[in-house]
Amino acid sequence: MPELVESISCPKCGGPLNLTTGEVIVTCPYCGTASRIEGDKPFVLRHSMLAARLDRDGAMRAIQGWLDGGVMKPDDLRKASRVTSLECVYLPFYVFEVDATTAYAGVLTRTGTNERRNGNVRRDYFWKILGRRSGDFPTRDYKIPLALKVPFSTAGMVHDSRFLNAEVDEDEAERLAREDVDAHQRELLRDFVDLVENATTQVDVKDAEFLHAPIWFSTYEYRGRPYTILIDGASGEVVRGDIPAPTGGFGEFLKGASRDLFHG
Repeated sequence: MPELVESISCPKCGGPLNLTTGEVIVTCPYCGTASRIEGDKPFVLRHSMLAARLDRDGAMRAIQGWLDGGVMKPDDLRKASRVTSLECVYLPFYVFEVDATTAYAGVLTRTGTNERRNGNVRRDYFWKILGRRSGDFPTRDYKIPLALKVPFSTAGMVHDSRFLNAEVDEDEAERLAREDVDAHQRELLRDFVDLVENATTQVDVKDAEFLHAPIWFSTYEYRGRPYTILIDGASGEVVRGDIPAPTGGFGEFLKGASRDLFHG
C-alpha cells in the first residue's frame, strides 16, 4: 500500500475508509463491510460481532464484584482499590472451525514397562486468532461466547468504545491457526505417551469467520501499584484479573488460602 494513501472508499456503500498503519482489514463505519486493503484476493469472510451486554456501569459492577473476594485475594482488595481507567475496545478475531487428527507412535514410560503405543488423536475446534500483532491479550484463555454472535453493525457498538481493525489478514491467520492446532495436538499426546517418536497432524479448516468482540480494559490501583482486569463485554465474564501478591508474607498467604478453602 503506497505511503501517501490515507483513505479509500468502501466497495459496498462508497463511504470513506480511513486507514491506520499496519491495518490490512478495515471495517466501514457506515455499512459495516470488512474490506481487504492489501493483495488481490477479495475478502469474503463473514463479518460478525458479539452483542455487548455490559455498558460502562455494568462493567464497573463486574469489576467491583471481582474485587469483592475470591481465591488468594487480599481481604481489603475492594476497600483499598480504586479503578483508574476503563475503556471498551472492540478486538478483531478470526475464528476457524477445524478438524484435526494426529497419528502418533511413541513409548509410555511412566508405568515402568516402556510400553510402545500408537494411535490417532482426533479433535474438533473453534480456534481463534487475534487479528492484532501487538498487545498482551490472553487469546488462548479467552472463551469466545459464539452464542452471542450477531451480524456486524456499527449501530450496535458500545457508546464511546474504541474499534480496532485487523493487522493480520485471513491467510496469515489461517496459517497461525494451523500451527497452533498442531502444537496443541502434540500437547495432548502427553496423555498417551511419554516419549513421542513420530507424530503427524492433518488439519482440516472447514469454515472461517471474522468477528469483533467488545472487551472492557480496566486498570485499578491497590497500595500504590497498578493492576489490570479484562471483562468480556458480551458474557460479562472476567477474561483476566491481576491479583496483588500478599503483603504480609507467607503467614498472610496461608491465612487467605485457608479462608478461601473453607469459607469460599
